[in-house]
Amino acid sequence: MKVLCLSHMYPSHVTPMYGSFVHNQVRFLQNHVDIDVVSPVPWWPFPGAGRWSAYRGVAKAETLDGVHVDRPRYFGVPRRLLPDWTWKAFARSVRPFLRLPPSLIHAHAAYPDGLAALELGRHFGVKVVITVHGSDVKTFPELGPGWRRRVAAALRGADGVIAVSRELAQRVADFGVPAQKIERIPNGVDSDLFALPQERAAGVREWRLLFVGRFNPVKGLEDLLHAMAILRRQRTDIRLDLVGGDPYSGTAAPYVDLTRRLGLEDCVQFHGSIPMDQVPERLAQADVFVLPSHSEGLPLALLEALATGMPVVATRCGGPSEIVTERMGRLANVQDPAGLAQAIGATLDGYGDYDRAAIRESTVAEYDYQSVAARIHAFYERIVDAG
Repeated sequence: MKVLCLSHMYPSHVTPMYGSFVHNQVRFLQNHVDIDVVSPVPWWPFPGAGRWSAYRGVAKAETLDGVHVDRPRYFGVPRRLLPDWTWKAFARSVRPFLRLPPSLIHAHAAYPDGLAALELGRHFGVKVVITVHGSDVKTFPELGPGWRRRVAAALRGADGVIAVSRELAQRVADFGVPAQKIERIPNGVDSDLFALPQERAAGVREWRLLFVGRFNPVKGLEDLLHAMAILRRQRTDIRLDLVGGDPYSGTAAPYVDLTRRLGLEDCVQFHGSIPMDQVPERLAQADVFVLPSHSEGLPLALLEALATGMPVVATRCGGPSEIVTERMGRLANVQDPAGLAQAIGATLDGYGDYDRAAIRESTVAEYDYQSVAARIHAFYERIVDAG
């Protein structure tokens, strides 16, 4: 079977952590299908526009971990200003790669990828599967009726829809997509990359909290910093490492400023965005992973932390509520710094009760990419065989 993966989310030197979950999925799908990736890149002709201008330096084609990736350019404008221009320009940039149409197009996100895939699929007679990851069905529809219509058109027109969590599967159904077209298949984790860390030396105890992700308001970093301020009034044995952000748009600036205003410079460190292959080392150095998001699908970073056996503290914001059990960590309410601080403190105080080997074992059993890729392949076959 020949599959074309269509995703605006894909790692590059400009955004090395962006879409790593798509890349990892493709790596394992190579064991089942012949798969290529097309990841259109917005083109902006003028310098000084942060990431938009930096995209000009991204290679138009490259091979990552044995995966061929083409990155055609399309003239980029802010999608919230001209949403129909964006997905149509996106589709036009992909069209040359369908001269020999695949058996199936797998688009990651309903917009712009899903709408573009749907138009291309109709034109070339190719089946279309869309994976929804969160914001495409939780955030975009709230922008207005036009956005809701675009998302609904993509989901209803697809031959199949993969939802990475139960909550997202229900949201897809709420758009009027028949149940037989929806398959819940979670994001996965490469269990060979993430392992149990070595035991810490006896008597050495400074708790290391870790966040990995985008420095974006929806990720709840402001709540986390306020929670740290509460914790630091109670104890001095903790520090927080923040990994991610965007080196081209300065998204760390407001959080660096807040850290300074809260007097946390001595215990909060910003590390910026790092390549995917450096994430396991960061996790191995931490004690507790914290994800204070306001909204999530099924976050890869959370699965990777659990694959190291690390206890986690997350919020009840969607997917994490389906993953985190009492033996894995704790959940706090969304936008509740005091509750988040309490959950972190309780996790540290009861750290000896967590069985890191058991946390890893249960995570690998459910989310290892070997089994996740096999489930996706089975869904592909079902869609293609349906005729």
